[in-house]
Amino acid sequence: MNSIYGRLPVSGHYLQKRLRFAGLARGLAAFAIALMVAAVVFYRLGWIVPQALIGLLLLVGGLAALALLVACYGLLRVWFAGVRGGHKVFAGFVLSLIALSPFATGAYLARVNPQANAAYTDGFAPEATAAPAPASAPASAFAAPTEMPSVVPGRRYLADAPRVYQAARTVLADHGWTVGEVIVGDPALAGAEAERQSDDLGVSTGAVPLPTPRAGIDAMVADDGLDRPDSDQYRVAAVARDRLFALPSDVTIRLVQEGGETFVDLRAVSRATGLDLGQNRRFIEAFLADLDLAMSGLETIDAG
Repeated sequence: MNSIYGRLPVSGHYLQKRLRFAGLARGLAAFAIALMVAAVVFYRLGWIVPQALIGLLLLVGGLAALALLVACYGLLRVWFAGVRGGHKVFAGFVLSLIALSPFATGAYLARVNPQANAAYTDGFAPEATAAPAPASAPASAFAAPTEMPSVVPGRRYLADAPRVYQAARTVLADHGWTVGEVIVGDPALAGAEAERQSDDLGVSTGAVPLPTPRAGIDAMVADDGLDRPDSDQYRVAAVARDRLFALPSDVTIRLVQEGGETFVDLRAVSRATGLDLGQNRRFIEAFLADLDLAMSGLETIDAG
């Protein structure tokens, strides 16, 4: 006598092993991300020195790499042995990739950019730019430059220097760079001209102008610190900072008028690092791109 149950498929309850370190990879990766964010914030606030920042970043990279290895081993166990805990291991795998992505980006930038801490347009001499990091920067914190800086084509505008200078002022304000000094005219003759003007008061042959109150002059100067008289040459010294670590770069902008054309050249040198990973080149390229936009309507020619 055959039972109806004899024709049913064989079924049963199978016990699946659970991956013991399922949450280890996820926890390590999450901690690495939190530590990396905290290190950047502490450095931006000035609470830690560059050496401590580098040590924390190395620790973050080690934890993220360990989390990635554990996650890969766990995924193999889940795939081939059918153990439980795959969702936690997969989350650790994704988080470890996120934690390692800044290091991969930095390695790529170091590979495609020169091992230098500066960049300049072709109007500046290389020997004036390829300078090592200042002595005030910790020598052991960052590597020293070993290659020539990046070279970016300058600009030549069919406009007079005051017109280009006004556009450069707009770009400086948009970028938020800190302007330290503005020299009008030839810098080599600036000192002699200032000394001559201080010794020679001159003779007025025209009408006597009405006096301007000192308070009004101070108010006008405070409104615009970049306001300068028209000239055929301008040299602006500014400080630019990157968005992640706010590392400073000394930027020099030079405008020289020759005939009806004005040449624009820039130089950017990192103040605290020996390797800029192309940041100074990006500073120059972004400034010139925005300057082209500000000078739209006039013919722009690469000086190179």
